[in-house]
Amino acid sequence: MQTTVSLDRLFMSAALFRIVGWSYLPDFATKQALRIIHRTYSSIFHRPPPDPRTPTYALHYRLTFATVVLCYLIYNFLDASGRITSNFYELLGVYPNSNDATLKTAFRGFARKYHPDRVGPSGEALFIEVRDAFEALKNPVVRFAYDRFGPDVLQWKECTTMREYLRRGLLSSSLYHIMTGAGLILFSAIGKPSPIAAWRYLLFLCLFASELYLLLAPSPSTSPPSTFVDAATSHTTILDVVFPKRIVYQHILLLHQVFFFLSVALSRVAPVLFPSLMQGDPIMDQQIVRAMAERLGALAKNTERELSIMLDTELLAIHETPMVTSELSTLPRPRELLKSDIMHTLTMEMEDVAVENKLKSEVGPVKTAWDFAVDKEMKKRVQGRRLQEIAHRLPSPPPETGQGKIHIRARSLSL
Repeated sequence: MQTTVSLDRLFMSAALFRIVGWSYLPDFATKQALRIIHRTYSSIFHRPPPDPRTPTYALHYRLTFATVVLCYLIYNFLDASGRITSNFYELLGVYPNSNDATLKTAFRGFARKYHPDRVGPSGEALFIEVRDAFEALKNPVVRFAYDRFGPDVLQWKECTTMREYLRRGLLSSSLYHIMTGAGLILFSAIGKPSPIAAWRYLLFLCLFASELYLLLAPSPSTSPPSTFVDAATSHTTILDVVFPKRIVYQHILLLHQVFFFLSVALSRVAPVLFPSLMQGDPIMDQQIVRAMAERLGALAKNTERELSIMLDTELLAIHETPMVTSELSTLPRPRELLKSDIMHTLTMEMEDVAVENKLKSEVGPVKTAWDFAVDKEMKKRVQGRRLQEIAHRLPSPPPETGQGKIHIRARSLSL
């Protein structure tokens, strides 16, 4: 299981780089190829190339783009096929349907060629891996599981029957499908609705059905009639014809890569080759636009009404004549009521507010002078309030009368 998971992780990391390639390379390569094609066409037929805004140029671009994408798909397919590690049969140079005697003869030849005594310590790990696989695959049940789930089955010591191997292998393989299905659902939920999503789900179902068929179909490596494995006729698939020395788990890894390539290719090719498919239903689009326009119109009317009420309230508060709130709806427009002096006062106040906000928002000597003046005025007000508090705390002097003044004056005169 660790080997299969590590291979899937390796392929996923490589897939991230391929996503970047699919995002930029097809467009760039198409433009360059189309430029070369038009130059060659002009030099041979002595005719100017079509204008980029004409339907002819659009047709040339679509055809060139399809060719570039097809070539890039073939390259990715060959690259992914070459990245798959060799199986036990490929290392021995035999076919997967070879019997035990053929495997034994092939292993002896492999041991004579790659024994550590001949190649040194560098080949010891490979020799031990092939030897352990050869010993384990003598058991037809283990061989059946190895063909489907790869070298991981050699570590499943708790499994002894074919049913246990199948249960363990299917559980380990289901992780990929769960993550892929969740990714498709998430991508469809956050992305713009598109008919391409249905084709992605169809590709996913085809992948799932193909993988399930390969896992449950009789293996070509099964030896004829055995007490451990039921006798069944094996069917040759197109993958067995193209890669005769590969087994099921390698075909499944390749199918994962093909599914990824086709999914990305659909997203890149369909909008260019079939632009009509990417357009939504015009009736549905008109209904959505009409509903949104009605909602926006209602919202604009409500906002205008609220702003009008707020403006009327603010302007009438400045008027000399006190008004009652209940009479607000019966009043004429403010422009008819306000006099020239009221409008002048309102204009001056609004100018002061605008200047004050401008001074507060800017940075420079004017802002510094403004802050200094405000601080100075605040200090004066604080100092004035403190003096008033001190004056209130002091005892008031006795009231002065006319007799007191005469008496004091009399004493001063006598003195």
